[in-house]
Amino acid sequence: MSEAVERVVVPLDAASEQRAVIDSAARLARRWRARLHGIFVEDEELLGFAGLPFARQVILGGIVERLTAAHIERQLRAFAEAARRELAGAALRHGVEWSFEVVRGGHAPLAVAASRDFLVAGMLTRPIGAHFQVECRWWQTVELVEVSCYLARREWGAPGSVVALLLGRDPASLRMLDAAAEWAANDSGVLSVVCAPELAAAEGFSAWLGERLAPHRLRVQVELAPADPARFVELCIALDCRLLVVDGGSSEARIARLRELAAVIACDFLVVR
Repeated sequence: MSEAVERVVVPLDAASEQRAVIDSAARLARRWRARLHGIFVEDEELLGFAGLPFARQVILGGIVERLTAAHIERQLRAFAEAARRELAGAALRHGVEWSFEVVRGGHAPLAVAASRDFLVAGMLTRPIGAHFQVECRWWQTVELVEVSCYLARREWGAPGSVVALLLGRDPASLRMLDAAAEWAANDSGVLSVVCAPELAAAEGFSAWLGERLAPHRLRVQVELAPADPARFVELCIALDCRLLVVDGGSSEARIARLRELAAVIACDFLVVR
């Protein structure tokens, strides 16, 4: 994976927490000697809503006033400038080249990522009030792009293990396993491989896995994946999973499953393509 990456792309918007994800993206750009590129996405739907005659906003003091497109555009420019400064600062700290652009739209602007890009997106959003948060907007982006994606939730270097979900021995599974091994080798040197019992019991599996991972000098442990999704969550928690590495494939159902896991497991995700 590292040899193919020329640009680490991080999508940003007004709703997402950005400090941790920008720092993670900058660290990966340094590791791979790649350019760090930020894309701030202006919310086209919000701008459309602000143009409606009944649109209102509540400001400090409980005052209700009309919400206009001009007001939203000013706020978005301020958020974009803050994101640009944060990106520039991270690039300077980690000694990488950087670039930044502002686009207007939803997910389409990110769906044209080049084949040698690597996408780093944040899963956390800023709270609204004391208890409410909007969902991460980048899940659909993960479905649309054809490049590998890192979905960041935790601070870089947070404790925990690297867990790879191995579905078979096909080329996509091999790419995933190699990426997980590379990641674990740069981390704790320990990789947990979770696979179905029938795959683990297949003739020659242990020898094949050992040979595949031998160049990375890892300590590998194999865990059997339970059929019950709830038990799989329990297994990830028991393994103290910090990063779950999966084969992205082309299945929308697979990404939907990741969204479900993200709601109950406080870990990062690496989706390998």
